[in-house]
Amino acid sequence: MAGRPIDLFMWAYQDSYRVSIQMLAQDVLAELGAEANATAFVVGVRTPESKNHNPVCIEPEDDKWSLSIFNDLLESVELAYKNHHLQDMFFDDRASMRDKPEWMRQGAVSSEIAKALRAFDAVNDVRSFCGDARRIDEYYVTPVIQVASSIFSKFPPLAPNPNTSDRRGYGYRGLVEAAMYAVLHEATEKLHTPEPGRFVHKSMRSAEEVVRIAAQGLLHTPGLSIERRYIHTNLFDTFNLVSSLMYEGAEGIGHLILVDPENEAVDFQIQFLDPVPFRESRWVRKVLQMSSTGVGIIADSQRIYGLGRLKDAHDPNVQDAFIIEFLDHYQWELRCGKHVLLRSQYGAPTLPQEPFDKSAFLANYARLFPKSSSEDSLHLWRLLHEQLLLNHGSMIVVAEDAASEAQRLSKQGTKILPVTLSETLLRSVSGIDGTILLDPQGVCHAIGVILDGEANEECTPSRGSRYNSGVRYVCSASQRRLAIVVSDDHTVDLFPTLRRLVSRSLLEQHIAAFETATLDSYHEPRNWLSAHRFYINADQCKRLNAAITRLDALPNRGSLIYLSTEHFEAHLEMDPSYLIS
Repeated sequence: MAGRPIDLFMWAYQDSYRVSIQMLAQDVLAELGAEANATAFVVGVRTPESKNHNPVCIEPEDDKWSLSIFNDLLESVELAYKNHHLQDMFFDDRASMRDKPEWMRQGAVSSEIAKALRAFDAVNDVRSFCGDARRIDEYYVTPVIQVASSIFSKFPPLAPNPNTSDRRGYGYRGLVEAAMYAVLHEATEKLHTPEPGRFVHKSMRSAEEVVRIAAQGLLHTPGLSIERRYIHTNLFDTFNLVSSLMYEGAEGIGHLILVDPENEAVDFQIQFLDPVPFRESRWVRKVLQMSSTGVGIIADSQRIYGLGRLKDAHDPNVQDAFIIEFLDHYQWELRCGKHVLLRSQYGAPTLPQEPFDKSAFLANYARLFPKSSSEDSLHLWRLLHEQLLLNHGSMIVVAEDAASEAQRLSKQGTKILPVTLSETLLRSVSGIDGTILLDPQGVCHAIGVILDGEANEECTPSRGSRYNSGVRYVCSASQRRLAIVVSDDHTVDLFPTLRRLVSRSLLEQHIAAFETATLDSYHEPRNWLSAHRFYINADQCKRLNAAITRLDALPNRGSLIYLSTEHFEAHLEMDPSYLIS
């Protein structure tokens, strides 16, 4: 941003360039459904002919990244350049031979920055992703994104490929990795434009577009792992199209095994004399119908070779076979063994995760129904999972006054002798229209209930009648109630919405960062805290409001844009049970 004095200067808009990368990375993680933070910074390495007094520059220069991380970076870059694998490579075309030294320099810079960050990553429990280096004026500039290592505990990537062949790569290890490199590709492309960072509005693709690109990239991993000569294919779009097609009115449910058809682990039941190419999407959908009985489709990244399965002795850790599981209409997932890497629903890729965080559900259920036990909340959690497995929509309402409501609504449903609702019983009674009425202990008092209640502000025309009837019924009561609504497309909603649990240490980290922030560095903690106002207690509000007063009083330099922050107030419903360590 103009007006800020920069000692480690590379070009005029380096600050806004970095901020745009960080914002896109954070938006992409949110689009994937990952509750994780991302930070971005930029490293510049002086060109060999430059006499600039700064051999290495970092943007931002006054944050947690010290120049000492990159001690001797210039020397290591020169060594990597001299030993680059392209040194002895000769190209047939003159243009490639002309560009080869620049390619080697760029590769040496980005690889040595990645090596230099390994120690920092280990100490700070983060993982760094480095983009490609590009030259801007006197520096080779590399964008870097860091994310907390904890995200890879929640969404484990594939282990490094154990194959010992000479091939260089086997694709991305997971969707988070693919997504961060997709963001960095956007960032690198911006370095080709004049004055990168000067015009940030819509300068890069949207988070939704980047996530799709990441999913397309991840779907190259099976082909790279199973084929001797992989040919670039767009399997992500192929499987979306196949999963969207109906066959004589039926949804496509079954599985496809991506594997070398000559792999000894393949047990063929039927082999086609003429393999079916993936470009014949309706033919592929027809074959999928035959896999719904438990036998899978045997295919590589180009063609279907028949029907069969993997032998029981097959070891998924070898990573020579991947499964595409078609779950429902327009819904599928990619896995290796039992390890799910990606889910796609109506063309939108996401990370594999529960529809609701289990610990948050249990904590919120206990808070909403204080007379319930931990076993009661676990029972409801199991019922929610069973609802998701049904092939139709359904609704369960948990109500403190379930017994009296079953009597009141007896003309609009079927009152039954109270019985604990088991998963088996749920599958049976959910087959009729209407709501299943439970008390907080999971005892069912009525089935097929038509709910009543007046329209209110929580109703929305964007949702179906099942959801809105649940909202009306819950909001019209003075007693505590919870509606669990599963739509026909298997999306699930809980009303009232259950709040997520937030890390106490992460909350304190952002408060401390805001308290010490400058006009250049307040944006990130401000945005995070504003999105988590509910979790801030009275004492923390006082600290934050004092920081706002301090920031408001700081002199503004030049054309720096400063946005004041609305003062914080403690929420009446907030208590420490919403916080985890």
